Amino acid sequence: MSDNKNDQVIVAFFASQDAADAAVDTLQSWDKASEEIKLGAVGTITKENGKVKTKVGRKTGKGAKAGAVVGVIAGILSGGLTVIGGALVAGAAGGVMGAFMKKSTHLTKEEIAQIGDELDAGRVAVVVTCDEPELVPTRQQLLNAGGTVRNYEVPEEAFTDAAKAVAGADATTVEEAPAEVVAAALAEASEAESTPTADA
Repeated sequence: MSDNKNDQVIVAFFASQDAADAAVDTLQSWDKASEEIKLGAVGTITKENGKVKTKVGRKTGKGAKAGAVVGVIAGILSGGLTVIGGALVAGAAGGVMGAFMKKSTHLTKEEIAQIGDELDAGRVAVVVTCDEPELVPTRQQLLNAGGTVRNYEVPEEAFTDAAKAVAGADATTVEEAPAEVVAAALAEASEAESTPTADA
């Protein structure tokens, strides 16, 4: 299991939520049925009424990297990196995303902006993490389901550097499970941003 890095990120775009959900179901059934395929979690990103919405099955264990990648994409599309005078949590999340982007050479801000264009056009993004040998068959599964597919590589250092930018994170957890630290921090920031404060 230690070689199950899930450092390849596939983003597939579907015309509707129903089509994306059907593709996710097919992918998860295929993953369970195949001994050779052990994907990370599968997440989705949509845009409704100008707001970016995400869904990831698990944000720990195998799902942590998908949770972290979905969180970074959603955070950047929501303006997380450009918020300067905003809420404290937005600034903290921005630091985490900034550290991630410095090491993530393939998933650039430009690429994320293109993902945003697809969402603006009403499409739904399905995000999957997998190992390099699983890349071709996983892409094919998403193509067969009617998706338009792009793939990226996210090095482990991107997760580690982003985890180090999380204030108060446990050093051992940062070292051993950096993606979990990042996924949790971005999920917490997202929840805090969407919850109005008492004096707002």
